[in-house]
Amino acid sequence: MRGRLAFFAATPALALLFHAVAAFGADALVRRGFLGAVTIERGGAVVVSAVLPDSPAERAGIVAGDTIIDVNGSDVTTVRAFLAKMRMPGGTLVGLGVAHAGRVSYKRIVLPEYPRENDPEVDTTYGSIAIDGTLRRTLETVPHDATGRHPGVFFAGGIGCFSVDTVAPDAYRSLAHDLSRRGFVTLRLEKSGVGDSQGPPCAGVDFSTEAHSYAVALDAFRNDPAVDPAHVYVFGHSIGSIIAPRLGLEQPLAGIIVAEAVARDWFDYELRNERRQLLLSATPPDQIETTMRSKELCSHELMVEKLPEEAIVRAHPDCAQRFSVYPVSGEYIQQVAALNLADPWKQLAVPVLVVYGSSDFVVDEDDHRYIERTVNAAHPGNAELDVINGMDHNLTMAASQQASFDRAGSGKRGDYDPELSLSILRWLCAREHCS
Repeated sequence: MRGRLAFFAATPALALLFHAVAAFGADALVRRGFLGAVTIERGGAVVVSAVLPDSPAERAGIVAGDTIIDVNGSDVTTVRAFLAKMRMPGGTLVGLGVAHAGRVSYKRIVLPEYPRENDPEVDTTYGSIAIDGTLRRTLETVPHDATGRHPGVFFAGGIGCFSVDTVAPDAYRSLAHDLSRRGFVTLRLEKSGVGDSQGPPCAGVDFSTEAHSYAVALDAFRNDPAVDPAHVYVFGHSIGSIIAPRLGLEQPLAGIIVAEAVARDWFDYELRNERRQLLLSATPPDQIETTMRSKELCSHELMVEKLPEEAIVRAHPDCAQRFSVYPVSGEYIQQVAALNLADPWKQLAVPVLVVYGSSDFVVDEDDHRYIERTVNAAHPGNAELDVINGMDHNLTMAASQQASFDRAGSGKRGDYDPELSLSILRWLCAREHCS
């Protein structure tokens, strides 16, 4: 896995890992503040890549290309540090040091509350759920003015500390709204320490703990008064494709949908992904082979020998570069690597839709066919594969794997591919009554 694109959106015996109390419903969380500046890391600095129209950042004179050097007098050099320091309630006055064309100015900005979703055909409820004593943000969508119970789709997202509650273009929101317009209730769960959510910082949460959060939220979703518990589906995207079938072994589901998935040994996946991205970056062949030897050594010590990252880097300093691309801890990766990814698919006896986008440079089409074959070998006819031409790993449109790779390197976003909604709705509406 290289720095261009982190593997988006995980573990056995989910229900036994922790004791949790689910309190699903009312908005008990403080709404965070809103700046409206999209940032990336470049050359050891936090650079503004885009500013949203009519946002506090725009009104303060911040423009794309500016560098954020400090928050309330505290220096920031990484996006993670910047976002952590900007976690403050709406109504807070913040001071930002901003460098523009070599000159530094200081902006004093009162942050309004973060905007909420607005769709005349869909009602979004901002709620919370208690997991291990801390509240996590939930976003539940229902058809406008809906009454009674409806089939539901629960989202298990990808790896990393991105927010599902964002004003920026977001594939999960687009899909959730498309599903609710056709009569489905959907639920998205914010990760620990992300957005409005309480809990420990997301970057330090391991795979088992994160997967447990999804299990608790799914159980609460199935018991929600707006949801028909006999007609609940899980949509697993990216690493969520590892979570989804395990949820299906723990709780009764009507079916599972996975997109941009991994289905074979994680150690093997990492090597395949590394080589593919080296080729897309036009790395010279001799350098590819050198890098692959380093990648294999570092990965073996982390995933097979299960050594701490710090010890590996002391012995092999070049491993620091290999590990720096992970948006999660070494323990997280070790827990994923210990799983038999194919086993749950063999055990599941529910309908499965497997979706792959041909422009995805992060995962393989072969893995998706592997899921289809594994499910159908155990339960003939249960799995269906749909390949969407021109969709990439972020569920956005791209002309090719190369185009998606190049765009990811520039920090730009693509537009959501509506073919994913059409594919999923075609499959769901064959099983449920769609409005």
